[in-house]
Order: sequence, then structure tokens, then C-alpha cells
Amino acid sequence: MKKKIISALVMGIIILCSPIVFTQCSAFKTASKVANSINNISDMILNYDSMAKHYISVANKAKKGDIMAIVEAGDLLSKAVDYKKQLDKLMPNMTTTQKRQVKNIESNILKMAQSLIK
Repeated sequence: MKKKIISALVMGIIILCSPIVFTQCSAFKTASKVANSINNISDMILNYDSMAKHYISVANKAKKGDIMAIVEAGDLLSKAVDYKKQLDKLMPNMTTTQKRQVKNIESNILKMAQSLIK
């Protein structure tokens, strides 16, 4: 009886550790897709944050009267708005933390845009 239990445990471990089973199992494929999706979303959020920081930097120059910065700030704001639309489509797949990050970045962009209008 003990041999059968040990044998079953060993076989179970071998099967679980087998890369062939790992790659063929739909549950693992789904988990992998979710992990990749989260990583892609995180990369997109980092890119959005980078865009926001660049926009804020240029907008600060624009506030001081730099004509080239004014033109560039308008272009960057337009690109940020378009990029945000792409992120909005991914909102259902985002974690709460990712949603909060996007909201904070958007808030920073909007504050800077409003300060340029004043």
C-alpha cells in the first residue's frame, strides 16, 4: 500500500514538473497570457508616465514663454490623450494598482494643462 502511495506521489511530481505538460495545460496557458497582459499593461503605464513627465517638462518651458515649447506641449498633450484612449480599452484587464497609476498620471497631465490655460 505504501509503495502505491509513494509511486503515485512520484508520478504526480514528475507530471507536474514536466515541461511538456506545463506547456500543454490550458490553465497554465491562461495564467501565462494573464501574466503577459499584466506585464504589457505595466509597460504601457510606464510609457504613459514617461510621456507625462516629458509633457510636464516641456509645459514648464512653455509657461515661461518659449514658443517652441508651446507648440511641442500641444503636440505632446494630443499624443498623451490618444495614448490614454488605448489604456482606457485595457482598463477591464488592469489591477486596482494599475488603474490608480493611470488615474494619477492623467491627473498630473490635466493639472499641467490647466495651469497653461490660466
